[in-house]
Amino acid sequence: MGMKERARARSPVGSRGVGRKRGKGPAVNGTGGLSMRDHILDRTVYLIGRKGTTDVSVREIAREAGVNVAAVNYYFSSKELMFTQLAGRFLAGYETVMGLLRAPGVPAEKRLRDWSAEVMKYLALYPGILQLMERLMGAGPLDPFGEAMRSAMQSALRQLRDVLSEYVGPMDEDRLGFKLALFASALAGPYPSVTGRAPRPPRGLREPAARAKFLDLLLEHVRR
Repeated sequence: MGMKERARARSPVGSRGVGRKRGKGPAVNGTGGLSMRDHILDRTVYLIGRKGTTDVSVREIAREAGVNVAAVNYYFSSKELMFTQLAGRFLAGYETVMGLLRAPGVPAEKRLRDWSAEVMKYLALYPGILQLMERLMGAGPLDPFGEAMRSAMQSALRQLRDVLSEYVGPMDEDRLGFKLALFASALAGPYPSVTGRAPRPPRGLREPAARAKFLDLLLEHVRR
């Protein structure tokens, strides 16, 4: 075996030629500017969302990330460690997005619009994630990522209800609960991986301008 062959054999990703160091490391070609560790985490979230379950194998994760199994094992010594890091990644993003609902001094309508636009963008990137969250709401013991998602969803619904109440004005709890369900369902509705109504999302809703128009109509409707 020559020097090149020996070097390739030691590489955690083998002949695919990406990644050489353990840890976060620099961005790697073919990973959208992410480090290899973050790239694997990102594709794991996508895979979990697409399958609608956190029950994914290391082999499936490697295939989705475009690396071999050794690369996944190299960056994450166990699946539990990976899911703990996924939970941290998810919660960091969650706090950023939820901050849009809590922004002080910002009118309720703008807070709802800004938050909803980010949620719709996330759903377009990670199809099926709401379906997974729905399953997790009534599930038993969960891995760290699943528990983080369930806790985040419960908190998000409470905060959304408060801001929606501020936006629509005083009304009885039944009507407010109906509007909350209507609003949340409408955000998820355009994405057929969640609803199962069509082979792909309406193309225009992937564009910010189209999502803004959609939210104009939704906010107008929910205030009636």
